[in-house]
Amino acid sequence: MNPDRFFKQMELRTERELYRKSFRAVLDSQDSLMKKFQNNKRERRKQGFAREVKWFFLSLLLAPVLAFVFYYIFANVIPDQLIDLAIYFDGIETLFFVILGFCFLSIYLTRLMLWAFKK
Repeated sequence: MNPDRFFKQMELRTERELYRKSFRAVLDSQDSLMKKFQNNKRERRKQGFAREVKWFFLSLLLAPVLAFVFYYIFANVIPDQLIDLAIYFDGIETLFFVILGFCFLSIYLTRLMLWAFKK
């Protein structure tokens, strides 16, 4: 394209028309970028929710196993204190559920600490 002809065409256009075209081009590009980021944000939110649900059910499966292991260790290493704890919690079943809750919370606390170190 001839540069003289190009500049003549540019002079013929009004300033307002050029402003409108440039504004429309910028607005369209911003809209397309926002849609792209919003879709990625929505997908990341879904993935994060799925990950949390997975960890919840995994901790529900691991907590009884860990509680049984801790209960077994306490019963063999410190049986006298275990009896005192059972009396304090009004039974061995309640003590086991307390240990179970402790294990469930410790899994989430460990996960929270690993997430903090990762960031």
